[in-house]
Amino acid sequence: MAVTTIAALKKQYNRRGNVRKGLNVVAFMAPVSVPLPETITEGASGQLRELDPGWLPVGLMSTDGVTASADVSKEEVEALGYVEPVRTDVVKAPRTVKVTVLETLRKHFQAMVYGIDLSQVKADKTTGEIVFDEAPMPVFEEFRLLTVMSDGPADDEWLLGRGYPRVKLASVPEEAWKSSDPTQFALELDVFTDEVLGTPCRHYIGGSGALTHLDAIGFERAA
Repeated sequence: MAVTTIAALKKQYNRRGNVRKGLNVVAFMAPVSVPLPETITEGASGQLRELDPGWLPVGLMSTDGVTASADVSKEEVEALGYVEPVRTDVVKAPRTVKVTVLETLRKHFQAMVYGIDLSQVKADKTTGEIVFDEAPMPVFEEFRLLTVMSDGPADDEWLLGRGYPRVKLASVPEEAWKSSDPTQFALELDVFTDEVLGTPCRHYIGGSGALTHLDAIGFERAA
């Protein structure tokens, strides 16, 4: 049997280039009538493609970035004489996405957070003032969410994306007016499986970095 060393195995299999950070992150939201992108890149260079009409920018966000998680619940089967379960089954896996937005006065954020329709609300033609009434009971609408992060220089850039076909605000976020911090909305979004697409989340891995290093992450290019 052949022998080796830890150092040799690290040199052969470990890839520093596979360690990614979200140096730049953007997010967009759209009504569920707007198609979720099939891809986020195009062309032989793997450049980011323009979004279709209907996508609205989330804009500036806090340094916490975007956090996606799943709260997995499982059932366990225990057996006499065993110190660990002999079987586990996932029974629930509700997903959430969290992002703290700083451009809180955008029209689509005001409509989403307060659960009201602002499509017909216009600024006063003389003063430019905007006035609307908050509803006693907010009605949160489902919408699509697309998040994209980039890492690396232009000639070796990794683009990672997640497309959520159906998300909805989980609660009305707290808003504080004070001199020490900007006004912000800490949004927590519930994620749902889209009945047509059959998925709660579409993942994208692309960019010039992915094109160059497909072998390093274990994927093959289609014939």
